[in-house]
Amino acid sequence: MGSDWPVSTPDPLAALAVAVTRQEAPGSRPLLPGQALDLATALRAYLRGSARVNHQDDAGRVVEGVPADLVVLDRDPLAVPPDELASVRCDLTLVDGRAVWERA
Repeated sequence: MGSDWPVSTPDPLAALAVAVTRQEAPGSRPLLPGQALDLATALRAYLRGSARVNHQDDAGRVVEGVPADLVVLDRDPLAVPPDELASVRCDLTLVDGRAVWERA
């Protein structure tokens, strides 16, 4: 998963919403709706897929002994309606197990 920036957004949550709904904005005309992914597949592609293409095959999952780069979101993206995915926000970002960004 990724973007064709500057054509699309670098925001992974907004990009996930497009991958799932195939709409740039809620209510807009779907772009190639037959190419929509389910959210679990799209998340796996962003997490494990990105780790794999960066030759970090052990990353992209939360397991003891694995590099701890992760984000804490303001709500569970699996629990929100697909058209609300783009509104999910990051509260905390950890790199190598250390906080590097926190929403005020």
